[in-house]
Amino acid sequence: MRLAVIFGITLVGIIGVSILSPAFPEIKRGLGISDFEVAMIVTAFTLPGIFLAPVVGILADRFGRKKVVVPCLFLFGIAGSCCAFVDYRSMLFLRFLQGIGGSALTSLAATLIGDIYEGVERAKVLGYNAGVLSLGLAGFPFLGGILADLNWRLPFLMFAIAIPVGIMALKIDYPDVPKNDTLAGYFLESLKLLRSREVLLGFLSGCAVFVITYGSVTIYLSFLLEERFGLTPGQRGMIIAMTFVFVAIIASNLGRFVERLGETATVSIGFLSYSLSLAMVPLSPNVLFVALAMLVFGFGHGTVLPALQNLVVSIAPTKNRAMVTSAYGSMIRIGQTIGPIFASEIALLSIDSVFFASSLIALTLALVWGCGYVRGVQV
Repeated sequence: MRLAVIFGITLVGIIGVSILSPAFPEIKRGLGISDFEVAMIVTAFTLPGIFLAPVVGILADRFGRKKVVVPCLFLFGIAGSCCAFVDYRSMLFLRFLQGIGGSALTSLAATLIGDIYEGVERAKVLGYNAGVLSLGLAGFPFLGGILADLNWRLPFLMFAIAIPVGIMALKIDYPDVPKNDTLAGYFLESLKLLRSREVLLGFLSGCAVFVITYGSVTIYLSFLLEERFGLTPGQRGMIIAMTFVFVAIIASNLGRFVERLGETATVSIGFLSYSLSLAMVPLSPNVLFVALAMLVFGFGHGTVLPALQNLVVSIAPTKNRAMVTSAYGSMIRIGQTIGPIFASEIALLSIDSVFFASSLIALTLALVWGCGYVRGVQV
């Protein structure tokens, strides 16, 4: 039951954008807004996490996981589902409130796994969690595309799923969190952890992953597939779904990759996969080639994300873990917030430029990890 709730929290943490992704062209037409205003629907949701994720983590460390997780789930579900009934300006406000609720959900799910499991078992469960996350990222766009075929407002109603997850989260037991030091001592120890080289590069890499994915794949892949190949929302959602099913398969086998290659090589190869796939997309002569490119992307996503998350969770002790993982979540939110804005500016040149720029970012990080900048990181 407890692990099922953790997986449910993870799924709620990623539904906020993924279910809307294939519907963005229809949302644009339905509300009569520009590309930049579409990007702001994403940004309004991700922005609170930049500032609030570490605060949520501190509260979870000092007052317990349950007192933070449950209210966040209810706020997410209520504010998000109300977006189905409002105009654009009200939607931005509700998306901001929803973003407050969702600011640290995936980080708190990883924190709970870190609290309950240790060593190799922790890495395996984090891999399974990443697999569940990826299945959500596969299923939500497909479902969102089907719903958007009926009415572009329907995908917003799916955010209400957070409410039953919140009810279940009320009923489970949570591990005790030790609080042996003073608040000042807690902050000093957390700051020391955050300043380590391994954590800093992990944070930077996590941010970059979501600049890449939210800018190119989440928003502009749908526009490219519609404009170049005439695909419907359901068809666009199917391609995105296929990608993240493959991500789930790769993420569930993270332990095997790390055992054979080592963590730094695994991350480096993952970023190379990002780079190759994103360069392939705008050069694709047909939809099948795009699908192949997205499978390559899926390999990168399935290796990089859980490996980075495991690095962060494993470094932090229990009493600081929620703060450190939520600070990592804050960096992810920065990437999610910057990504759509960055991409919308690059897209003024062309949609193809968005993918080439993202490919270059990924290649740079592949070289940084491949050159052994991070040493001694253990899974």
